[in-house]
Amino acid sequence: MVGMLKKASLGLLITIIASGAVMAQGEAGADCLIIPPSARANGMGQTYVSMSEDATGIWWNPAGMAFIDNIVVDLMHTQLVPDLASDVFYEYVGAAFKVEGIGTVGAAIVYLTYGDYEVTRLTPDPIGTASAWEVCPTVSGAVKIMDSIGIGMNLKFVYISLAPEWAAIEGQAGKGHSVAVDIGGLWKVPEFNLLGYRISRLNIGACVSNLGPSVTFINADQAASLPRNLRVGFSYVPVSSPEASFMIASEVNRPLVEFDRSNTYHVGGEFLYINLIAVRAGYIHDRDGNIKDPTYGLGFVFNKKVRIDWASIPQSRDLGRVHRWSVGVTF
Repeated sequence: MVGMLKKASLGLLITIIASGAVMAQGEAGADCLIIPPSARANGMGQTYVSMSEDATGIWWNPAGMAFIDNIVVDLMHTQLVPDLASDVFYEYVGAAFKVEGIGTVGAAIVYLTYGDYEVTRLTPDPIGTASAWEVCPTVSGAVKIMDSIGIGMNLKFVYISLAPEWAAIEGQAGKGHSVAVDIGGLWKVPEFNLLGYRISRLNIGACVSNLGPSVTFINADQAASLPRNLRVGFSYVPVSSPEASFMIASEVNRPLVEFDRSNTYHVGGEFLYINLIAVRAGYIHDRDGNIKDPTYGLGFVFNKKVRIDWASIPQSRDLGRVHRWSVGVTF
């Protein structure tokens, strides 16, 4: 079907350029699952699996929610390819709160639109305009199994709409859906001594994402695997005082779809001054995605409750950098 092929091509383009870790996921469907939320995380080289204690942690590692003590809400809006299309964008909204005696529960929704496209048949003249989009609502839960260890799990429903019935030559809508789970753990390592140096404020996190059946569209030959992925990393705060703190983090992503794909490697850091202004930088090494570039960003905190973050991240070599903004609120 011509309309679906056009949109599938645009979907592949988004897969290549929208996220620093996308190409390492392998040839998979559901692009909405592989675009990382949080401008804070993006500014730090997309290293967040070990510090996911906000509502974007639902995406990064649900185990981080186990350490949330308040109600948190996070939102992100971003244009994915502003140089190519103004109507291709991504939205993330998430919320989490602690339930005394039970744990922490959360919910999030991701929406990705590829914008409008013209449908043609055997001639270049369009017969109409259609749109393509994806959506993924998620419910999440996390508990502490010890004071320093949390585990969490997500349940997702993925729905993809590439073409309506009238736009498909087969006369069947180009739509598919699937379900998936994420499972993660986060360990706040107790203080210890190493070579005479006291190590504290060290976190280790891991999460396996998007475990579920393939998305099938019109027939089984068009099935696309979900972008299964294993993410492991750490974060460490060597300097912490009421005036300033400095954190470093690192993360490795292992694709679980096509195993000949290389890992992606991420490092980052954040300097926070008087709990008001944050300066961030990082680096992404994605050999298959042809991304070996720095990231950077800023953050502003108001009354320890409202967070506004900005990040600049690389795309593939032939495309310019993109900006991401996010807002977080703690109640």
